[in-house]
Amino acid sequence: MIIKKLINNEKHIIHLTNLKELEKQLFKEISNLDVLIIDKSLIGIRLLKKISKKFQDRTLILQGNEKIKSLNNYQNIIEKIIKMGIQRKSKIYSFGGGTIGDFSGFVASSLLRGIDHIMIPTSLLAMVDSSIGGKTGINSKYGKNLIGSFYLPKRVIVCPEFINTLPKREVACGFAEVIKYSIIKPSPLNKILDKQRENINLISLIIENSIKIKLSYVSDFMEKSSLRSSRAVLNFGHTIGHAIENSNAYNSSIKHGEAIAIGIIIELKVSQHLGYYKKSLDPIIEIIRNFGLPTNYSKYISKNNIKELINKIKFDKKANDENVSFICIDNKGGFVKNLTFKKLETILLQII
Repeated sequence: MIIKKLINNEKHIIHLTNLKELEKQLFKEISNLDVLIIDKSLIGIRLLKKISKKFQDRTLILQGNEKIKSLNNYQNIIEKIIKMGIQRKSKIYSFGGGTIGDFSGFVASSLLRGIDHIMIPTSLLAMVDSSIGGKTGINSKYGKNLIGSFYLPKRVIVCPEFINTLPKREVACGFAEVIKYSIIKPSPLNKILDKQRENINLISLIIENSIKIKLSYVSDFMEKSSLRSSRAVLNFGHTIGHAIENSNAYNSSIKHGEAIAIGIIIELKVSQHLGYYKKSLDPIIEIIRNFGLPTNYSKYISKNNIKELINKIKFDKKANDENVSFICIDNKGGFVKNLTFKKLETILLQII
């Protein structure tokens, strides 16, 4: 299946396939001018073992985590690729989760002022979220993805079979983004999620529906604050989630999807406090828990560290003067609400 979307008048192509077809396709098109960036955790997979062996001199093996998204590592990898020898027609093929995709996309966008990037996301989170829409980036000590660009991959190739290679914790992290979609845009995805909880194997359908929901928000690179269809709505759960990640120095004690799950709960509580979300949070908390994600946020956010979190949010991309574009939820789904940092801090102190 091929899904296409025009973003800023450029085609965004997502190809859903299987491992057998992926292998044939890659060995047919990868050339000795191309560069492969592969997550170290994938090298044991037969396909990746074969590809990295054949193109050994053109392969870079990286440990996929937020630590690789640093300026020092970016410079190191850029220099290695330039030393390999590249041309404008060279392509970067990236294999891995969200951090590998974010990093490789930024590298591709800046090498020779932009070379093609073929993204093969291998985690559920990357398949349904970070590979879609053209965001690339690396981290600053002041916040996540503060250095980056909008740069569409030439193609995204999604192969759901890679999910079978993931630890349970990584799969759970991907479901945080799926749950987010089901909240910001009520759709058939909600019913599919319910069935998935009953162990009905609907992962391909979940991926397809999640991709389509995300694409409905990304017709351009602008985050128009006044529209329900704004790309900004995709930040639901991320204002608090990113602040928690940053406060924990992006270490493995809390992964991105886990921070987003906590962010979803806290940001729904903010919507409740403002009178927009009038339902009980219990069903959503149950869904989050059933997918193996954390719901007890006391370890990461308390009255003692709210000021610290607000200071992290002030460096967030969603900050605007003394306001933050906060995503609220009502009975229609997600929308943007400008809150002052002081107002958000006051609300958090009342609801935590």
